[in-house]
Amino acid sequence: MMEYNCSGERSDTDKALSYFERVAYPPVFIVGLFFNVTALCIFCRLKRWTDTHIYMFNLLVADFLAIIFLPFRILEAFCLIKPSVFCTFLLCTQYSNMYSSIFTITAISFHRFIAVRFPFLTKALASRSKMIAISKCIFIWMIIVVICASNYGDLHQVKLQTCYDLIITEKLGKRFFYLLEILGYLIPVLIVILCSTQTIYILIRSLKHVQGRDKMERTNIAAIITANMFTFIVCFTPVHIGLLLQYVLSNDSRDFVHVFLDVSEWIATTNCCLDSIGYYFLLKRVSKRDTCSY
Repeated sequence: MMEYNCSGERSDTDKALSYFERVAYPPVFIVGLFFNVTALCIFCRLKRWTDTHIYMFNLLVADFLAIIFLPFRILEAFCLIKPSVFCTFLLCTQYSNMYSSIFTITAISFHRFIAVRFPFLTKALASRSKMIAISKCIFIWMIIVVICASNYGDLHQVKLQTCYDLIITEKLGKRFFYLLEILGYLIPVLIVILCSTQTIYILIRSLKHVQGRDKMERTNIAAIITANMFTFIVCFTPVHIGLLLQYVLSNDSRDFVHVFLDVSEWIATTNCCLDSIGYYFLLKRVSKRDTCSY
């Protein structure tokens, strides 16, 4: 059972952040819910699934889970929720959804690069591609469950000041921090940048060998991949900088870090909307032409 405190005193910083959250999160929830439900309906009507559809559906599941729990974050902006086991669950869900998105986008980028760089290998593995995609998605969720379960204590209710914030003097454990920063961000962002830039380079280099519709198609796909890469960087880099600042800075900088991390978490949440838009258009092109789309 959740306990609320709508008349509780907040610091000036917390008041400003609560106003920001009241304005910033509802549009994300409305737009994200609309686009993700629309994407879910499209997936339900698919008659033929490919490996790309499987990756996309896994990304949709992660984004949809983030969206359906977002009302609790909005509620927290109006009425403080007393820290409880449910708050720990909400934080675990928030981290799980974000890193599931990060790992799935990384898998999509790697999959796309392999398809372009080694087309004959991709065709040779075509009969097993869907099983490989399913295995990767299951593995992603297994990693996330293990990380959350093994680091549950870092998000325990006794360490929470509010339902979504750690006590100011508390910091993430060293193991949990390094897992989030290195395994959860640095490695994925390097893979996404490397695979995306190489894929874009191969597509642009191939333009001189094609004309007309094929040329336009490859140009559009290169543009979408570029947009996806920058969206990934913009959405997920600030929150990990915020986690780093929270870990290394002293309590004297707590207000700055608190504001920076709070805004960064909102930026990361907007990825739920951007995924459903950007990857939907990429998916349409993938469905049209398997080789060219990558």
